[in-house]
Amino acid sequence: MMRFSRLPRLVTVTLGIFFSLAAVAPLPFSIVLPGEAQNIFKGVITFKGLANYPASGRVDLMSIRVTNPDAWIVGPELVYSWISGDRAVYPKSSIYPPGTSTEEENKQAKADMVKSQDTAIVAAVNYLQSHPEIMATTKAQGIDRANLLDAKKIIFKTGETGGPSGGLVFSIGLVELLTEKDLLQKRHIAGTGTITARGIVGPIGGINEKIMSAQKVGATVFFAPVDNADEISNVPDGIKVITVATLAQAINYLERSGS
Repeated sequence: MMRFSRLPRLVTVTLGIFFSLAAVAPLPFSIVLPGEAQNIFKGVITFKGLANYPASGRVDLMSIRVTNPDAWIVGPELVYSWISGDRAVYPKSSIYPPGTSTEEENKQAKADMVKSQDTAIVAAVNYLQSHPEIMATTKAQGIDRANLLDAKKIIFKTGETGGPSGGLVFSIGLVELLTEKDLLQKRHIAGTGTITARGIVGPIGGINEKIMSAQKVGATVFFAPVDNADEISNVPDGIKVITVATLAQAINYLERSGS
C-alpha cells in the first residue's frame, strides 16, 4: 500500500503563487470577434451634382472587432475564446507588426479606410466607363452618363470604421447607385475585400467572423475574395458565399442571379 504525504507548506504556497501569476500573465495573442454591419446606402455615400438612382436592396459593410495591440490577454480569456463559437484566437504577430501601439494602429486603420474609399471610387468609375450599357436603357445614354462621371463628386462617410477591407463593398454600392438598372432587385447582400483601381479584389482577415455577422443581420449573399476561399468554413444556414477575384465578377453575378 502506497502512502502519499502532503507537500511542505512552503512548496504549496509557492506553487499557488506560480499558477496565480501564470493565470494573469499577458500572453502574445489577439482575439477576433464578429463586428457590426453598416448599410452603406444610409448616410455613407453621397453625391454632389451626379445623377444617381435609389437602391431597391441593401449592401452592408462588414467589420470585425480585434483586441488592440496594448490589450492584456490572459490565460482564462484565451481558453474561453478557444471554446467559444464566435471568437478566434491568433498570434498577435500575425495581426500587428512588432512594437505597434494602439494609437498607431488606429491612425493606420483610418488612413487605410480613406485610401480604400478613394480606390473604390476609381474602380467603380473605371468599371462603369468600360460597361456604359448598364448605366441607362440605351447604350448611347449610358455612354453619355459614363462620360459625365466625376470621382470628386462622390463622398464617403463611415464613422469609426477603419481598415482597407471595405473596398469591394463600396464599389458594388456605387455601381448600383449610379446605374439605372436595378442590380440588387431587393436583395440584402454583404461582403468584404480590398480593391485596386483596376477592380481586382484582395484578401482580408476575419473572413468567417464577417460571414457570421452578415448572416445574423439578414444578408443572403456574401461576396468574399477568392484568395480567402480556403479559410472559409462552417458557413451558417441562410447565406450564400460567392468568392470573386474582380469587381466585374461580383456585378456579373448580381446581373445573372437576379429574378
